[in-house]
Amino acid sequence: MLLSVEDAQAMILNALAPRPRVVMRPLTEAYGCLLGQDVAARDDIPPFTNTSMDGYAVRADEVSAARADHPVVLTVQDTIRAGHWVSSPLRPGHCFKIMTGAPVPETADAVVPVEWTRPAGAESVAILQAVAPGQNLRYRGEDMCQGSLVLSKGTRITAPVAGMLATLGWAEVAVVAPPKVAILSTGDELREPGEALPPGTIRNSNAYALYAAIKEAGGEPVLFPKAPDDPEVIRQRFADAAQSCDLIVSSGGVSVGDFDFVKGVIESLGTLTLWRVNLKPGKPLAFGQVLGTPVVGLPGNPVSALVTFELFVRPAIRTLLGDPHWARPVVRLPLVQNFSIVEERRHYVRARLVLKDGRLALWPHGNQGSHVQTSWQDVDALMVVPEGTGPYQQGDELEAMLLSLDHVRPLGHEMPI
Repeated sequence: MLLSVEDAQAMILNALAPRPRVVMRPLTEAYGCLLGQDVAARDDIPPFTNTSMDGYAVRADEVSAARADHPVVLTVQDTIRAGHWVSSPLRPGHCFKIMTGAPVPETADAVVPVEWTRPAGAESVAILQAVAPGQNLRYRGEDMCQGSLVLSKGTRITAPVAGMLATLGWAEVAVVAPPKVAILSTGDELREPGEALPPGTIRNSNAYALYAAIKEAGGEPVLFPKAPDDPEVIRQRFADAAQSCDLIVSSGGVSVGDFDFVKGVIESLGTLTLWRVNLKPGKPLAFGQVLGTPVVGLPGNPVSALVTFELFVRPAIRTLLGDPHWARPVVRLPLVQNFSIVEERRHYVRARLVLKDGRLALWPHGNQGSHVQTSWQDVDALMVVPEGTGPYQQGDELEAMLLSLDHVRPLGHEMPI
């Protein structure tokens, strides 16, 4: 009996022992990593009260009666630019001309936008509208208070998080070191990009797709030389990878063909925990240990390799990082067209997300062959079709595992598939 996806995931993840190792990295090289420590504010942010717009710093009570037909005229005491400090307090009957981000001087408690003023002589300005105390000010410590927890250990460093760390003065940051993930490709038929392609051979596309997928998942990919259909060479590749990496990912050689040697090599060097899962594409999946290092053997078909990577390898990488929130979001969405394929196994269908009447909907790709690499183009989700169910009609709802929202377009404006 084939294992369910959930049982296979549980067996793989329960066999992993997260050992997050914390290292220091320059902030410019930390994108996508997980923080290795809590981060508290070193300073108040903003570090001083400043203005949110160009205008005039005033005492609000002095301009409380200002209106367009009865302006309040103030003398401009000085001009304050961003990055420059003025220590002089604001004198009665005066104002400071001030630029966005500049520090607000002592005794000023509001900023009048420049649009609410007009010149009133060489050194004076007419205020045309009243402002309330605190209006257009950004107060010291309003965003972050010195000593307060800002970012928790395990937070993924995205562009906004990198900006926060820079604001707090972190040129280097403690991050969880990405696990090293070996990539092993097997097969006499494989040729590298740039090599000649004799009849009967194909490009080694899986290695490079997996390389990118591992980086996106937060791992450090290590590309090993491809191995021919020779069990001794394959065994040596696995042994080498086990010595230097935290996880091994292979593609090809896990089915039942005469030259599918990966399953046997895993058993000869360690233990095979599972083989074959109830899903399409990707039934011939292997997992075990090689010399103490976990290994996931993926199918050789390009689509099968990436689907099984999403379901099993990405969660493994996130688990090794110590991230308990490894699961992709799953939502129920309606179909925008009929889907007639019925499979005996749970089917993970490549699909785009489109906007129909302002709501997300599923548009499955027309060719679901596991060899059709172009079916991954602009895919945003894997639509989950339970085994033995269907056909489905337009408007029926199915679960979808969200991969991205990068290609969402209103229905009718997307690229055809």
